[in-house]
Amino acid sequence: MEVDRKRPPKFITGQKVIIHPVKEGGRTPRDAAIEPFAGKTATVQDYYYIYTPDRSQVFYIYTVKLGSGDKAEVVAHEDELKSVID
Repeated sequence: MEVDRKRPPKFITGQKVIIHPVKEGGRTPRDAAIEPFAGKTATVQDYYYIYTPDRSQVFYIYTVKLGSGDKAEVVAHEDELKSVID
């Protein structure tokens, strides 16, 4: 996968993370969708990035697979994940 060299991803494939919804700002339907997974440990399966139209900023979006026997996969923004130290 090609990576933006000016701002590389915060997490890499295979890394363990904790889902941590962002609490600031207004509530959106997206917040309600990720809230049930708050505090759960997951493993990064893949990540994608998108640029703003003027290409001045890049945003990473991650697909994570929940641990502990749960087979669900969740799509999360970079600021909705925190690193787990093994």
